[in-house]
Amino acid sequence: MSEFFNSPFLGDYFHYIIFIMVIWTLIQCARGVVFDDKLVAINQILGMVVCIVIILMMGFRPVSSIYGDTVNYAVGFQKYVANKANLSLFTWNKEWLYTFITHFFAKHGGLHGYFLCFAAIYVGSLWLAMRRIFSEYNFVPLLVIMCMFTFWVYGVNGVRNGVGASLFILAIAYADNIPMMVILALMGAGMHNSVYLMIAAAALAWFVNDSRLYISLWLLCIIVSLLIGTQIQGWMAGFADTVADDNKLTGYLTMTEEQMRMDGLIVSTTFRWDFIAYSALGVGVGAYFLWRRKFEDAYYQWIFNTYLICNAFWILIIRAPYSNRFAQISWFILPLVLVYPFIRERFWVNHERMLAAGILIFYAYGFYFNMLPLLLK
Repeated sequence: MSEFFNSPFLGDYFHYIIFIMVIWTLIQCARGVVFDDKLVAINQILGMVVCIVIILMMGFRPVSSIYGDTVNYAVGFQKYVANKANLSLFTWNKEWLYTFITHFFAKHGGLHGYFLCFAAIYVGSLWLAMRRIFSEYNFVPLLVIMCMFTFWVYGVNGVRNGVGASLFILAIAYADNIPMMVILALMGAGMHNSVYLMIAAAALAWFVNDSRLYISLWLLCIIVSLLIGTQIQGWMAGFADTVADDNKLTGYLTMTEEQMRMDGLIVSTTFRWDFIAYSALGVGVGAYFLWRRKFEDAYYQWIFNTYLICNAFWILIIRAPYSNRFAQISWFILPLVLVYPFIRERFWVNHERMLAAGILIFYAYGFYFNMLPLLLK
């Protein structure tokens, strides 16, 4: 099986798959049949098949620098394998679930089983979350998630970050079952510390649900970041070092351009207005449906507010070399913010065509960064 997927072009294949799925969905929307029962049933099966294919592609990918941190994960895993006689299956630390999975596969499995496990959690959690939130209408929300221009990257590169965020999305799908929601959220944090920010944001938004307040804070964070963003980044690095005792977070916030060049990294440390515009899609859509269309849904407002808090945090440290890791915390919530009202309620006579326009606008970033370079080869 691994030989079948031993290709440097798996990422390209993924983007072609998403492109075809988008075209398929847009045709249905243009014809006004995307919510017809027969097509809904077909799309459910299609969504499951695509999820399985993507899991296999991610799980059996070759160990190559083309797939980002895959090489580092493989090297780290082999070190555990070499020391497996001394490994206990559970060792408590801040990222305990990641440690447990690594120890388990080092003792009882192989490298591709290890990758396959992460891929199954990453993709499977999102499929199950969409199934719980939207029932049989889960295909379009799942497609919108996969349209994220960073979706593939966080399945093969920022793996722990991606898996942790997926578990958090699954957690908020259990808002009607608080114990299960807490367990899944803590499992996400057990994969990657960044999920604690998502948990804190969700907890705050649970008790304080004033979206106008959060939008005002989001806008204020843009201004503050423009004026004193570098100082704030330094303060947060100091907090991470002395209070949170998180050396990796400190490194993310303090790495200089010279250090990045020495590590072979080319990362922008400028104020990313393009990413602000991408994030603003969620802000604009949420505000439009909540106030212009009077969409009264407490669950949606909670998701929207959680997104605003997480994204505002990223804006404050937008110049950090690895700020994309923090941006992704909120971007995992963004597809839900964008698609939820379209699935829950009918707002226009030509509702399906408006949904098509929304999918096109959101996919534009994925098309530009991922698909367009393939078409121009």
